[in-house]
Amino acid sequence: MKVTQAIFLFFSISVLTSYAQEESKYDYIASFGEHGHSGFAVVRKQEQYGMIDRQGKEVLPLVYEKIFSFGESSTNWAKVRQSGRYGFVDRDGKVAIKPIYDRIYSFGEKNVNWALVLKNGQYGFINRSGEEVVPTAYSNIYSFSTNGSTWAKIEKAGQYGFIDRNGKEIVPPVYQRIGSFGSIGTDWAKVEKSGLVGFLDRSGKLIVPVQYTSISSFGTITSRWSRVEKNGLYGFIDRSGKEVIAPQYERIYSFGNKGASHLALVRKSGLFGFIDKQGNEVVPPIYDRISSFDRQNSNWSLVEKNGKFGFIDKAGKVIVPVELDDLSKSFHELSDHFNSKGTHIGNLGSVKKYWISDFTGNYAIIKSKKTWKLGVLSSDFEVVVPLDHKKIMLDSRGNIHVWK
Repeated sequence: MKVTQAIFLFFSISVLTSYAQEESKYDYIASFGEHGHSGFAVVRKQEQYGMIDRQGKEVLPLVYEKIFSFGESSTNWAKVRQSGRYGFVDRDGKVAIKPIYDRIYSFGEKNVNWALVLKNGQYGFINRSGEEVVPTAYSNIYSFSTNGSTWAKIEKAGQYGFIDRNGKEIVPPVYQRIGSFGSIGTDWAKVEKSGLVGFLDRSGKLIVPVQYTSISSFGTITSRWSRVEKNGLYGFIDRSGKEVIAPQYERIYSFGNKGASHLALVRKSGLFGFIDKQGNEVVPPIYDRISSFDRQNSNWSLVEKNGKFGFIDKAGKVIVPVELDDLSKSFHELSDHFNSKGTHIGNLGSVKKYWISDFTGNYAIIKSKKTWKLGVLSSDFEVVVPLDHKKIMLDSRGNIHVWK
């Protein structure tokens, strides 16, 4: 019994003596388990940190500026800092990742089971085995699955591309801008390079070459096409990326803009025409002006060319040849034609109630100041067309054309 007590007393004295020696060896000894490892304690000497086990053995040399807790970065390791750079040690005290990074972010922070790392101002990724699965070669790496795809956008020298979840460069960083997939009415992403734009598909293939000044969303003009601009001229591409109308028009208006849902007004070399939804020129751009189709007047559209007028229908057929004169813009007082000859004319009453156009041959158009209706007077000032018309025109042969 006395022998056992003597052995226990000797052991206790040895432990106390050893611990006292350790305390004198280090400036600071943390509690065991304080940094997430029950068998290790962080120790410090002259601002350098390491770790010891419960026997006082240095399992991690005192060469670090800081030792973080095990598990703090969403892994079973402890992050360490040495010479201003970061790495990891494992639970055996061995170096899992050498301290070579300016910063190590938490695992899983970018929607992937890796940790973002920064080295010499460039970003990459390491996996949970410590392997650099994405080299530190990018000025920025965005989160995965934030651009309408499972990829992550990367930036290098101000240019953008994509990497996949295996760390492979699917789209090299060569674009000034990359939009989100599916944001323009199709499953593609708009890309910009050298001031020109095109489209990428979800395989990373350039489905529409980067050659256009602008590309509108699908559905802007028609649901099946996207309007494209090149050298200041407009055309269309379809949902396969094919040019259905080469850029050739100065402007393309919306379908139905002029009252015909199947036609879109186009302007080329300053002249107007119509295209249909198959891209065909139903009306070639040869007119100075095209009016809306008038439902009250046979659904025709008034067209103007070289100062002459005519009408086309919704099939693009010329109904009235472009040879009419519109005199309705040159009205003046009818009373000026009479002076002392009198102030009344036929059954019209006072001439002061009407305007008259210039005469073309033997005819002139008159307009009521009250109703704004039109009629026709002969050179003898006889009413040859009653004043109940909306539009009247004369052709070069002296024929009168009226619309109510």
